Amino acid sequence: MRKLQFLCASLAVALGACGGVCAQERTLTLEEMFSMADSLNATVKASDFGVDEALAGVDVARAALLPSIEASASASLIGLGYSMDRNFSNAVNEHLPLFGNNIALQVSQVVFTGGAIKNGIKAAEIGAEMASLNAESNRKEVRYLIAGTSLEITKLENQLKVMDSNIDLIDRVLGQMRSRYDEGTVLKSDITRYELLLQDIKYARLQVSSARDIMTGKLAVALGLDASEKVRPDMDIDMATTDTGAAAWLETARQSSSALRGADLAVQMKQAELKVAKAGRMPSIALFAGDTFNGPDVTTFISGKMAGYGSLDKNFNFATVGVGIKYNIDNLYKSGRTIRRSQAALSKSVEDLAAAEQGIGLAVNAAYIDYSNSFEKLGIRTDAAALARENYDLVSSRYDSGLATMTDLLDASSKRLESELEQVNSKIDVLSSWYKLLYISGTI
Repeated sequence: MRKLQFLCASLAVALGACGGVCAQERTLTLEEMFSMADSLNATVKASDFGVDEALAGVDVARAALLPSIEASASASLIGLGYSMDRNFSNAVNEHLPLFGNNIALQVSQVVFTGGAIKNGIKAAEIGAEMASLNAESNRKEVRYLIAGTSLEITKLENQLKVMDSNIDLIDRVLGQMRSRYDEGTVLKSDITRYELLLQDIKYARLQVSSARDIMTGKLAVALGLDASEKVRPDMDIDMATTDTGAAAWLETARQSSSALRGADLAVQMKQAELKVAKAGRMPSIALFAGDTFNGPDVTTFISGKMAGYGSLDKNFNFATVGVGIKYNIDNLYKSGRTIRRSQAALSKSVEDLAAAEQGIGLAVNAAYIDYSNSFEKLGIRTDAAALARENYDLVSSRYDSGLATMTDLLDASSKRLESELEQVNSKIDVLSSWYKLLYISGTI
């Protein structure tokens, strides 16, 4: 007895704890879920870091415009030296200074590279735009995933409501049939067949409930939460939408589609790369200035001694300023290959842009047709559900009067359930096609 009391108390504590933790559920609107995913979703966060990296790359490219400053300093011990004639005879040891030093400073500023630096910066800036566009595209994809998953959860929950309503209805009918069975006016086989229908609906309900739980975990992960988090989307399936016409949606897509904007940026990138390739045929010109403090100059030390001036163990300082020009002659026969490759890449990107425009046009048109037809489908399903309910009421009344068979009642009940589920699904399909149109046009 004590063991039983202990187990009951432990179970009560566990259920109480689970009620405080496990039963927590968030109810969020679509906009709230979008905002949460923007800051928590792993894919969105990774693409945001990609933007930061690309912007840092722009700073690196711009640094090529800054002057270059080189400074060096060294101290050395000079070893034993000796001099000899050109025929390697008459070698004489030379007593050189033991300590040497060198300090040098040089500043240079590139003033002309044929546009290589300018177009390199342009390419880096386009790369940053592409990274930003990629982040925006990932954000839209995540939002579309959240919208679609939320609608699917809403569809499944509405299906559960319809099933529960029909289960309650069947329970009431079974109660009446059992009473009539006791009176001898209903066959046992009729009750059994209706009970089988009830079990089939309960089995289908269990499958729908499992699918709803799976989709809830998927939604939590898309939001950047743990899969065990319970999130209930707050969706208005009767939301009013605006129909602006296929032409307006296509124009919107041309302005907002991530695919089109990405293809256009790819063309700009290839144009910049082509200019960089052509800049290889141009020389680079730079201004420079420097100062060198060096001592001793071993060659001057020895030559001065040989000339009879004594040992020139001194420091020497000299400054330089001038203009330098550099040209890689091998570019005359190498750069042509690079230029032709860049030209081919540019032509390909131009064709890719044209193909993307055609693809977006087809996708927008198809999505708009689906969206437009979804209203007509909803109207048809709504009328069908009303007719199915009316038919069920008539058959049920006739069955009660003994004018209809159990098969007729089962068929009417099944048709009512099927029609009500299709009506609920059609409402969700309207919103699904709406959000698909928003996604394809780039405005989600």
